[in-house]
Amino acid sequence: MKEFDTPAFRMIVHDNLLKEVKVKRGVTYSEKDVWESRDLSLAYIPGAKFFVLFEGEENSSVSAAARSAAATEEYYQYVAALALFGNRMLESIMGNLFLKINKPKVPTRFFDNREQAIEWLKQKMISLK
Repeated sequence: MKEFDTPAFRMIVHDNLLKEVKVKRGVTYSEKDVWESRDLSLAYIPGAKFFVLFEGEENSSVSAAARSAAATEEYYQYVAALALFGNRMLESIMGNLFLKINKPKVPTRFFDNREQAIEWLKQKMISLK
């Protein structure tokens, strides 16, 4: 397991390929942050396809450019499944908009319960092996 702490996000990459990304309080997650999170995780486990849990702290957001970048083949080639977690109304709206507008190319779901999101990712780990 390796932990990363950047100005915009904290990330834990587990050896079982679970990758937890948490946007810091008051930060807008940018396109640059999308690529930085990918590059950091691949530096730790080269060539892996990760099972990503993405969430944000209070008053955090995700830019439109970051949502677009996260929906590209260049990003998805290193993602096996994506769970979006948020328990605030705005997060739910943004998560569901991402699903409808950006149309992720890997299994992706929005959850309002963090434990359920992790359990779903663990099930994906088993089914995609």
